[in-house]
Amino acid sequence: MTCSPSQIAGPTALPDARERIRSRAHQLLERHQVDAVWRPADEAQQDAGLATALMDLFRRSADTEVFDCLVAWVGPQLHARIRSRLRGLGGMFDAQEILQDTIVNIYRYPDRFLASRPGAFAAWSSTIVDNAIRRQLRRSRQGLDVALSAPEVLQEQADRAVREPSLAAQDTEECAATASAFALLLQCYLQAYQSLSERERFVLQMVEVRQMRYAELALVLGIRPEALKMVVFRARKRIFDRTAELVGTVVPPPVVAMAPARPRSSAAVVGRQLGLALA
Repeated sequence: MTCSPSQIAGPTALPDARERIRSRAHQLLERHQVDAVWRPADEAQQDAGLATALMDLFRRSADTEVFDCLVAWVGPQLHARIRSRLRGLGGMFDAQEILQDTIVNIYRYPDRFLASRPGAFAAWSSTIVDNAIRRQLRRSRQGLDVALSAPEVLQEQADRAVREPSLAAQDTEECAATASAFALLLQCYLQAYQSLSERERFVLQMVEVRQMRYAELALVLGIRPEALKMVVFRARKRIFDRTAELVGTVVPPPVVAMAPARPRSSAAVVGRQLGLALA
């Protein structure tokens, strides 16, 4: 039995139809082997317990047929609750629209439901109804503020969803400058690496690129691991010194002037930072 939200517009369900929904709900619970269904003496509590059992089953099984049956069972009560909440708002909102919003949120967040007592679903869904009405109130107030604002005021209001053009241009410039500086650093590193001896290049490639252990590489080269570590240290030191020297020749030091200095470009700032880091 498929029970879509459009089928629950009415505030109440016919007795025969409601009994068919109840029977279908118990069939679904038995199919999923749900034994612990609350059966208090009070009829209202029995109805609430059945809704809680269906919601808990949907939370565990994600069965859409169970959800459709749940919507058919609790739809009239939710609709009546929404109409009661909206009674003091002067007909500002459509109860059916809020009901649809409530059902969607029940479907999207079943993991937040805890079947701790027979009336758990009634309390949980009541909170969802209140939140749906609050969202409608916020939307209506925002629309009212915009409608009452003068055109000049609307033009002055910034769109917070979009970054300012100046900030976007600054980010683009900084990214391009960083990429350029990093490319320069790689070129300097490559030149410094090529200045090493063949043995030092081989050792660095095995240790840093292929992640070979010192003990294994020392066995291949026929030296002690301590001596191999010294070779790696000296090779790295030569690359560091040579790279710093090359970067220092490409990026000149800043000139100190008495007059207020103009803001340097992003490329100069990044290049200067690289030079200081390698010095």
